[in-house]
Amino acid sequence: MIKKAFTLIELIFVIVIIGIMAGIASSSFKTNYLLDDTNFIVLKIKNAQFLGLGYEHLKFGGGTISDRTGCIDIEKSALEENATEKNEMNYKLHITLDPADTTICFDSKGRPHYDNFDGELLTSQKTISLTYNGKENNITIEPITGFVIVNF
Repeated sequence: MIKKAFTLIELIFVIVIIGIMAGIASSSFKTNYLLDDTNFIVLKIKNAQFLGLGYEHLKFGGGTISDRTGCIDIEKSALEENATEKNEMNYKLHITLDPADTTICFDSKGRPHYDNFDGELLTSQKTISLTYNGKENNITIEPITGFVIVNF
């Protein structure tokens, strides 16, 4: 006897196997909140540094312009407010800063400053620790250069 079609049992087995494989595969595509939020914060820091490049905050007669171009507030509330303006993103992790200064500004040469542009450059590494479900990522901003290092 020559078979020209699949039986119903064979089709059911194939569908069950495909369903099991899809279930296993979909569990491996879980969102990695820690990695996503770390990358988002690094991009916000680099964006602030980019905006600060070429934008001189010093006045000709002395003093500084009180514009916040090239500055970023590294607080959970400030980052959430900035993120939800565009894509409804909520942070699910805990952010700690060392030292505890929450604002970093970048001058026209891309160098990191504390909350102002009065010549006070960042003198030590700024570490941002992100924790979620017992895992931790660290973002370090180097003094003088403003180079951003991510430790996973």
